[in-house]
Amino acid sequence: MSAVVSNVQSVPSLGIIELTRDRLFGVAVARGCRHYAPLLPPDVTPTDMGDLPHEVLGAALLRGPADAATFQAIRCGAMVLSDLGNSPQRIGEASEQFGVAARVVHLARLGLAADQHPEYWKAVLNALPPGSADEEPFLPGASRLTSETRLVGPGRNPARTWLRTHYAR
Repeated sequence: MSAVVSNVQSVPSLGIIELTRDRLFGVAVARGCRHYAPLLPPDVTPTDMGDLPHEVLGAALLRGPADAATFQAIRCGAMVLSDLGNSPQRIGEASEQFGVAARVVHLARLGLAADQHPEYWKAVLNALPPGSADEEPFLPGASRLTSETRLVGPGRNPARTWLRTHYAR
């Protein structure tokens, strides 16, 4: 997974310089995406980059071709973008800059339907250009963005929790 994230160029206004996907994963894991730590190669140590905005990290993780590595990166990016401390406006700007607005629209629609914080996802959708993800068959569904408890007994349904970071800025 160590390929440079496709077309991530130096974008000083967003606080990102060419970073490999592994490095982006390392930053995300350092910021709370421990769920994805097993995807890190052994030579990558989770290390934060305090000058990289959280919203930009999330959008950068959504970049890439429709393949297995990108699918995992999108799941991790969704966890970063789900942080309730994020600025929806900054998410909109970063997603347009990286060309992933349609992917963010897809994630926000899932969040609107399945997360316990629909007001957050409404604000994200309002900060994005209207559109739909033409890659919908490739993009993760809600079950890939949540954690679900096991059934515990008769009449007890599993509890579903949306995966998100709680990054202290």
